[in-house]
Amino acid sequence: MRKLVAVPSATSPESRCALPDAWVRRIFERMEDRYGDLWAQRFGGVPKDRLMRTWAEDLADLSGEEIACGLRACRDHKFVPSLPDFRALCRPPIDFDGALLEAIEQMARRESGRDRWSHPAIYWAAAKIGAYELGSKTLRDLNAEWRKAFGDQLALGQWPEIPERLPALPAPGHTHNREVGGETISEMLRRLKASADAQCKERGE
Repeated sequence: MRKLVAVPSATSPESRCALPDAWVRRIFERMEDRYGDLWAQRFGGVPKDRLMRTWAEDLADLSGEEIACGLRACRDHKFVPSLPDFRALCRPPIDFDGALLEAIEQMARRESGRDRWSHPAIYWAAAKIGAYELGSKTLRDLNAEWRKAFGDQLALGQWPEIPERLPALPAPGHTHNREVGGETISEMLRRLKASADAQCKERGE
């Protein structure tokens, strides 16, 4: 299952009232490594035990994947985040439209084994809808179904790893080649761009 690698735990966010001590220590170590003296200047006046206890309690509802997201975001965050700042980094606004575009593109690429997913929840939501539906429907027609499927996946908090694509056997008397696969992906991306352009035109953008 996809979980936070740096500080793994089997404890679900629903069943705990505070993060495990090991999780909070690891978060603080990352912050100290990244921000150095700036971290000490911001929080040095608060007893560390009390500070860690507050962070443990206020982050208890976050999943391991969300905390990992917050730590990744701190790579480009110039200033030491407060506790509310860090919570916001862990739970950025969900870009349903961007995730749908990724699902359509990567499902098309999956036919040739070249798919690359930014998050397993996008893959599993895409798999729920199916490659044919993603490739044949317009963005408008997919919108409600996608929001339901992707929202359901995000609510899980953890996900199985994305399986490798097993190559399909060609029908008797038929073979597939790299050129045919490339043409299929190009056509899917062309249709995707045309659909997105049409929607922008309708909105007057």
